[in-house]
Amino acid sequence: MNLDRVEAILRLFAREPGAGELTVEGDDWRLAARKSPRKAPARPSSAPAAPAPDAGPPPVVRHEIRAERVGIYRAPQTPLTRGAHVPRGGALGGVDSMRIVGALAAPEAGFVTQLEVEDGDPVEYGQLLLVLEPEPAS
Repeated sequence: MNLDRVEAILRLFAREPGAGELTVEGDDWRLAARKSPRKAPARPSSAPAAPAPDAGPPPVVRHEIRAERVGIYRAPQTPLTRGAHVPRGGALGGVDSMRIVGALAAPEAGFVTQLEVEDGDPVEYGQLLLVLEPEPAS
């Protein structure tokens, strides 16, 4: 079986929400795949909740960047470091899954406060990759 067919079969399997396991056999080959149960990654809300009138300063909205697929984390051309500034839409790297790279972009401008992966690390669906905190208000 050629690699293009394997990739096509696995893409179809990934798109089918009800399928949990897949086995395909030929004369001299066998392909078996299984999906792990998915837990939806936590996503920050688009607008922070309004604080109570007597509450102190509004809470800091952190952006947790999580893997949206299983694969290998690929760092951006300029590797990220803790404390690095990233503009809105700036490159945060990507997840390479079967030679298809899902690019990651910053939802807002901010600073990297946590960096949980390095270039070449394997990642799971929903795994925390890094955390961005917004720029302080001027």
